[in-house]
Amino acid sequence: MDFGDILDKWEQEEKNKKTQVQRPAGSGKKLNAPSLLKQEEAAAAQVHKKQLQNNQPKNKQPQINPMELWLRRYGVQDKDKQEEERIRKEESEQHDLIYNMHTEASLDLHGLTRDEAWERLDLFITECKRRGLRKVLLIHGKGNHSQDAPVLESTVRTFVEHDPRLGAFGHPSKKEGGKGATWVIIRS
Repeated sequence: MDFGDILDKWEQEEKNKKTQVQRPAGSGKKLNAPSLLKQEEAAAAQVHKKQLQNNQPKNKQPQINPMELWLRRYGVQDKDKQEEERIRKEESEQHDLIYNMHTEASLDLHGLTRDEAWERLDLFITECKRRGLRKVLLIHGKGNHSQDAPVLESTVRTFVEHDPRLGAFGHPSKKEGGKGATWVIIRS
């Protein structure tokens, strides 16, 4: 017999004790715990009702807990939910602001190799940061003339993701280049 068996046996004995109660005096049958609890609750409720009736004058209204009165009047405010909604609204406004911001400079990478594009991107971002620009447009093309896969698009994405000077990025509207360009926010 291991410790788990001992615990199981003990739990079974405790369960048996709870479900059966000793016979009340003068009773010929056993009462189970739920029926005995219902009887006790009913008796306690009657005693409580009598105490309330004896303690209050006939013409006076029953007293309401001040906290319950306040909750009835003003309700409950979920501060965490309000804070989450405020943050979500701020982020949405910030996203709209960034997306609608005009690009202040652009760099066209058409016709460059991967290494040349990487070098040009580094020089361009350095210069834009020095000038205090916030949003720039990197034109890399859609890769229609590439033999295997778009080379410059993946190079630009990798550069933007790994450069600590850069923040949010995305593709502009079709009018500004669509999937053939990427806008980037330069961190201040």
